[in-house]
Amino acid sequence: MSNAPSLAQRLRGRRVGVVMSAGFFGFFGHVGFWKALTAAGISPSAWAGTSAGGMVSAFAAAGARVEAVEALVCGLSKRDFWDPDYLGVLRGAFTRGHQPTGLLRGRRFAALLRQHLPTERIEDCPTPLLLVAADLSRGVPALLASGPLSSAVHATCAYPGLFQSVEREGTLLWDGGLVDKAPLLALADSPAGRALDTFLVHYLPTRRPAPAVGPLAYARGLSTGMATLRHEHFRVQVEALRARGAEVVVLEGHLPAVSPSSLATGRAALHAGFEQASAALEGPVPAGATAA
Repeated sequence: MSNAPSLAQRLRGRRVGVVMSAGFFGFFGHVGFWKALTAAGISPSAWAGTSAGGMVSAFAAAGARVEAVEALVCGLSKRDFWDPDYLGVLRGAFTRGHQPTGLLRGRRFAALLRQHLPTERIEDCPTPLLLVAADLSRGVPALLASGPLSSAVHATCAYPGLFQSVEREGTLLWDGGLVDKAPLLALADSPAGRALDTFLVHYLPTRRPAPAVGPLAYARGLSTGMATLRHEHFRVQVEALRARGAEVVVLEGHLPAVSPSSLATGRAALHAGFEQASAALEGPVPAGATAA
């Protein structure tokens, strides 16, 4: 019988940096993952994330209790964030405004964040936090490690076409999943990242898209190409960090699909995230994860 430690035993007591990936409404599964970490007695030393993963990372880093966030997301209804701006989108199309970047104003979502996030500024979080958004004004990734927390979360979650871009410090920001699906290297290269022993990633793979045929062939083909690039970008990050001698553990979450019209499925996605993460933590350390 092997005496090798489980993954949870390996991580307990180490300085662990958690990275949570983008994944549309994947924040349910990320909360389940966080819940499994808490149950296993693992206290991360830093959090980083993009989009849905950025939102959950923000709550965790800010000191929220996972049970409270579970209740929050499982109690969400579409009306809590659904505020379409039909006239604004039309007006913006003719006045060089940014409203056509998305249907929803985002005011309800922003108010929800302000109400429930435990801290007002990123630098006030009890645990270091790094979020990533796409800077549409300068064409670069925006690393958000200071300033107002709610607007940073709003920006990293501003899914293209769904939410209008977020103006923050004079720039327009959109969902960070466009430029960095899981900001592993961004965390590793940050001041907090340099002190970490292990990088633990909860990665939500993009679902296989429909074939690029028919009237939606262009959109589907573009979506497939973007998903491929984002995945390859993440894979390169893992290889680059391991080449530096860092310990990187990647746990994939395969969850039921959740959308604005199927929020009731969120509870099942959260449970799946918890069960899958718990099983992985109780199992052996993945091959190739430990540093040489």
